Amino acid sequence: MKHSFSFLHHRPRPLFVSVFFLISMLVGACGSESTTPDSNDSETTAPITTQSPSAVSSAPQVAASTPVASTTTPSTTTPSTNTSVATSNGECNDGIDNDGDGLVDWQFDVGCWGADDATERSGSRSQENGWTTFDLSADSRVIYVSASEGSDSNNGLSPQSAVATPERGSELVRDGFPDFLLLKRGDVWRDTTLSRFKSGRSKREPMVIGSYGYATERPRLEVTTQFLNDNGQARRYLAVTGLAISAYRKDPSNVNFDGTTGGAFRYVSSSHSRDLLFEDNYVEYAEFVVQNTIDVELRRNVVYRSYHIGTCAYNADGSPNLSGNSTHRPSGIYAGGNDGLLLEDNVFDQNGWNPDVPDACATIYNHNMYLADNKRVVIKNNILLRASSIGLKLTANKGFHSTDDLLIENNLFVEGEIGISIGGNTKTEYRFSNVTIKNNVLTNIGRHPPTKRELSWYIDVQDNDNTVIAGNYLLHSPTFSNTFGVYLNGGTNRNVVVSDNIFYGIHTRSLFVKQLPTWSDVSVRSNTIIAPGNQPCMIDHRGDFSTVSYVGNHYYSAANDNSWFCYANARQSLGQWMTDANETGAEADNTTYAYPDRNLESYGVEQGVGSSLDAVAAELRKQSKYNYRPALTADAINRYIRQGYQ
Repeated sequence: MKHSFSFLHHRPRPLFVSVFFLISMLVGACGSESTTPDSNDSETTAPITTQSPSAVSSAPQVAASTPVASTTTPSTTTPSTNTSVATSNGECNDGIDNDGDGLVDWQFDVGCWGADDATERSGSRSQENGWTTFDLSADSRVIYVSASEGSDSNNGLSPQSAVATPERGSELVRDGFPDFLLLKRGDVWRDTTLSRFKSGRSKREPMVIGSYGYATERPRLEVTTQFLNDNGQARRYLAVTGLAISAYRKDPSNVNFDGTTGGAFRYVSSSHSRDLLFEDNYVEYAEFVVQNTIDVELRRNVVYRSYHIGTCAYNADGSPNLSGNSTHRPSGIYAGGNDGLLLEDNVFDQNGWNPDVPDACATIYNHNMYLADNKRVVIKNNILLRASSIGLKLTANKGFHSTDDLLIENNLFVEGEIGISIGGNTKTEYRFSNVTIKNNVLTNIGRHPPTKRELSWYIDVQDNDNTVIAGNYLLHSPTFSNTFGVYLNGGTNRNVVVSDNIFYGIHTRSLFVKQLPTWSDVSVRSNTIIAPGNQPCMIDHRGDFSTVSYVGNHYYSAANDNSWFCYANARQSLGQWMTDANETGAEADNTTYAYPDRNLESYGVEQGVGSSLDAVAAELRKQSKYNYRPALTADAINRYIRQGYQ
């Protein structure tokens, strides 16, 4: 397999294994497994569905996982990920074992990303429609797990002899080998955990937890604790793909609701778990925790409503304390002290709070993504919606350059009260270094602030060394006085460039600068700032201009000409600003854009997926390998919004 981790060699499976699997497949063709899914929607070929929590809420609670057959309608809190699988004449849908590994077609061959894959051999992600695929090694063992058809007395070596529980399957794969633990798609397990689990052999030959079968819904694991947890013992070379994890006791519709129990993935060993891949997983009411790891990738996952009850707080007079209770701090992901982290093409929605649970208030402590003291980080093409407070919070509490080599590119941020914060917490010199924030779209930040604080902050920058903020679109704030587009502050900023961004409809202070003489080489150039309403103070600059330069920016506001800028505690015109700031090349530019009111809701209407943020978000959360719509990605949505400004 060829991709960023380069996990596997292309090795043929031994002949006896290939023959074994071929016989198994022939037997299976005559067996009881149906290839005709049940009907539950309007697709030409209707998908198989997963069982709803209401159908299993009375299931007995046992120490080991409880398999639950999949026969009923999906939970309203877990989106259906199934879709009709396209007909293809490629190797992954022809009924032939083309690569000789004993596995046939997309239903079983781990080298296939879907029915339209041209070859059963794995390839690079660019060759595999963006997905990670795998080849078996010569000594790989494949273990099958099925809640609906398996028995733990079976050997697990074929779909027809599947074991029943993930725990039993875990016993049959071997630590240090490139083995595969495959769970049947559409099946459901309750109270299951693999705890520390195991490691693979190498970056090229990882252990894989994945799925198989004719259904297109992810296997669903309903948990009361972390499904995977290294618990301080480092694990290496593991790929976890295509699972649905639900902390079901946090589902307010479940009869076992407690609002506290459950988890998803936790890797925290100080001995450095490393080379971990999490791809195409759906996680609800739980979070990712990765600390002290090396080279971890989270790709194309959905993380929804990671929360904990008890986050509301009240003042002495009984009124709500809008900061919230800091005792519990759930986020969609917490990542700290990692060296090498990729967050790509994920959807994070309403993490840190749950509007359907009265005691799960949004707080200033909980976020969609919370990253602290990481190095070599790429955050790209993600959709971050309705965070409790911050879409992407970045801290660097360990001092000089403790967050280093960071790329934040082409992400979409909608609502929450803060978009990106690269500052806050401990304030020391040059905490953040070598940072690029480019080509992101941030829109409607603070429109419906979950904490109910009236603020709208887009990008907050403190104590940065060698940082570029370029090509971003910062759009449509509410009419709060506590608003800014980009805020440059902190005791130390050096070699910071803010360039070629578009600020449109930011109520006040598109750019807010609190300059200090300890700064050096801060440049604001070639930005377009347009305030189509009666919005003053497009730039609020405090301090002098000895360490900050302004060059060639374009400005327009419908406010009085003498209130476009704020400097030295006074409002001023463009001419006065150019004189005081010594800005050259500045222009008053009342550009008329084609469709400047475009946002996620208008895109939903255009795509036919709904006109409200709730409706569009629900469709975004349905993304999966077998129900993947390129039109519902950050790349497509951002392109649509940007085109409105041509």
